[in-house]
Amino acid sequence: MKKIFVSVVVVFCLSISACASSKYRVYQECKHTEGAAPSITEVLHYDLDVVKRMMHILERASSCLEKNESVSKEIFDDIIEVISGFSDKHHQEKEDKVLFPALKVKDGGKKKDLLGRLLMEHVSARDEIRNLAKAINNIHHGKKAQKKIIKEARSYIKHMEKHIEMEEKILFPWINRVLTPDEHIMLTKKFEDMEREDIDAGVHEKYSAMIERLEQQLGLCSE
Repeated sequence: MKKIFVSVVVVFCLSISACASSKYRVYQECKHTEGAAPSITEVLHYDLDVVKRMMHILERASSCLEKNESVSKEIFDDIIEVISGFSDKHHQEKEDKVLFPALKVKDGGKKKDLLGRLLMEHVSARDEIRNLAKAINNIHHGKKAQKKIIKEARSYIKHMEKHIEMEEKILFPWINRVLTPDEHIMLTKKFEDMEREDIDAGVHEKYSAMIERLEQQLGLCSE
């Protein structure tokens, strides 16, 4: 079972090209010992690579709209679908329901405030996406509506940039200090159990294909 999960994580990471580019990460390695399950922080780093890639796509779409380039509602709807399905459900739920409850008692509870802040930032991120989705529904209502989309998109991006920086620079190094190897394995297994239905249904492959298509569709107007 561990080997299956490793292959899924690595294949998905490679399929979105995140591991190959430092543009999507602030850490140096995108690998783990061959035949071993990835650590919790490796799994979460892979997730954040996808989130960063989607933020770049959203910024690209917003810039195109700002330049009066044609960006269809369908493109924005696809962006919302991937962000909501991957960032909200796939990544944040793993932290909210599995990781944070396990961490709040670690190190004498010293990071409870940090974990609470990150949890509330997840709630705020979902609110930001809902606001963006509402704005996108009015995309055909002229320039004012399009400016609203750009504003909401950049508000979400700014929010997530700060959130990701806190996770990568503060949360993840702390996790690596306080969790034992066995705890990494146990939590990784819980992550796998949460994702089993999506893995079996090919949801990761679907999102990977959507991301590649969105990058191609938005490539010309961003140049």
